[in-house]
Amino acid sequence: MSRWFLMSCLCVVMFTATAFAQTAPALIPVEPKVIADREKSLGENGPEGSKLLAYLNCGCQAESTTTETVKITWVPSLVYQFDSEAEEALPTQSTVFFAGNEVVFKITGLDRKKRYMAGLTWWDYDAGARTQSVIVGSPDSRMVRLAVPGIHLPDYEVNKQLPAEKRFILPVSFSRGGEMRLSVRREGSTNAVISELWIWEVKKKK
Repeated sequence: MSRWFLMSCLCVVMFTATAFAQTAPALIPVEPKVIADREKSLGENGPEGSKLLAYLNCGCQAESTTTETVKITWVPSLVYQFDSEAEEALPTQSTVFFAGNEVVFKITGLDRKKRYMAGLTWWDYDAGARTQSVIVGSPDSRMVRLAVPGIHLPDYEVNKQLPAEKRFILPVSFSRGGEMRLSVRREGSTNAVISELWIWEVKKKK
């Protein structure tokens, strides 16, 4: 293999990495206390006997830092912050990840012997008539489940509706090597958005 060929390959790799770094969306700065306060609230107000394992402030964090046990990682799409005037909304809910068709997350560190519940918040702040669903499944999407059927998001701009919360059990039997895929999908209108995503470990059914 010629030296010229090796150098060419190296240049291609360097160019690709540089291009990706330049186009990766910038996250919105957030005070650590804002994250800590939200994690504390979710930990205290989860299902009875639950433990908060992962929390992601969408728009501000690419990966959860709650624990090292379970992780939520954002598959990069786009970032935005609504110019929210809703005093009742949490500061963590004005920022979002969004995409034309779906916002995707990778969940890792799951144990098939345990039971997990996911939660999220979302809203149609600018009254874009958004309808969305949530699909969870195996990393390769060969096994999937409709976790949240398509619903209209609450809009604030017109009807002064605040963010909605949804909770659902993760079908952990779909995991592979402790990993699952979760996607928030656009079912109608402009795009898909999500403000927060988290995971509790919950008691197993008797």
